[in-house]
Amino acid sequence: MGRYQYTAENDDYEADLERIRISRKRRKARKRRAKRMAQLGRLSVRIVFLVIAGWICLNLLRSNAVTAHADGNESETTSLIAKVEQQLFGFIEKETLVEKIPAPVSRTEEEVLEVLSAKAKTDAQYAYIIEHASEYPSAMLAALANNPEMLDFVSGYLEQTSVSSNASLTKKEKKETYPLLIQWDSRWGYIPYGSSNIGISGCGPTCLSMVIYALTRDASTTPAQVAAYAESAGYYIEGTGTAWALMTEGAAYFGITGTEMSLDKDLMKKRLDQGHPIICAMRPGDFTAAGHFIMIYGYEKDGFLINDPNCISRSRQVWDYDTLSSQIKDLWYFSK
Repeated sequence: MGRYQYTAENDDYEADLERIRISRKRRKARKRRAKRMAQLGRLSVRIVFLVIAGWICLNLLRSNAVTAHADGNESETTSLIAKVEQQLFGFIEKETLVEKIPAPVSRTEEEVLEVLSAKAKTDAQYAYIIEHASEYPSAMLAALANNPEMLDFVSGYLEQTSVSSNASLTKKEKKETYPLLIQWDSRWGYIPYGSSNIGISGCGPTCLSMVIYALTRDASTTPAQVAAYAESAGYYIEGTGTAWALMTEGAAYFGITGTEMSLDKDLMKKRLDQGHPIICAMRPGDFTAAGHFIMIYGYEKDGFLINDPNCISRSRQVWDYDTLSSQIKDLWYFSK
């Protein structure tokens, strides 16, 4: 028999097919919601357990504080209580609530589609992206295959009708000393940057934007504004990305000084102690499969604190010097 032809007689058949398709779609959506609720339930139980355990530990410490006060060790006990609180709630924020993202991998276009197609079997957003894969830049699909945090940004790419460079920082970001700004944030991620856009290629301007705000508190210098200047001033190099000169020559345009520095653990800590944030150009590794910029804003006992403009998860981790230093190609510290 030939291809099925639509006629008035088979109108009910077509309607039945449509109802079946909708019914299947709804069942899949209910399964996804049930799975998410189950995951949230397990997460909630874990958080409650940690809070209860921490509360018990804190109360035991506080009950011993009276004795410690009599023995002259009050400050030591208070310090211990503060450390326990920091460890407890820091663990909940950094380890429990933030999914860790694997290191990026270089893939062929076929391999990228395989990764996304596998996820499309259980996720409607990935399914939509696969259905319209030919309409997306290949670099954007490759970025999503490496970083699931970008899902909303990528799925919204075809629907965005206009971009504006007038986006501003949120009240929460303005209150932070070193706010984490993400290059693929929809406020500026879709804005063109060279032959790409800020979401895919704007790590350099986004890092510099974070540094500028930290030092000057000028909220107008968003990633969109820095990227616009970088492109107009010739700091965007086609096929490469942002030129390193943006970190020195370009920084001066915004009223700050960027100075190249040696890759030295003690020197990095010294500059950070002096209030000088650091931007690093990274080689392939934990942060990138090609080239990337990250910002370092502090350190603690276990390593350095970073803002990775491409990944929230990696920004919530503490990075030891040996891991970072093996991937840093160059670095600059900044002052006002």
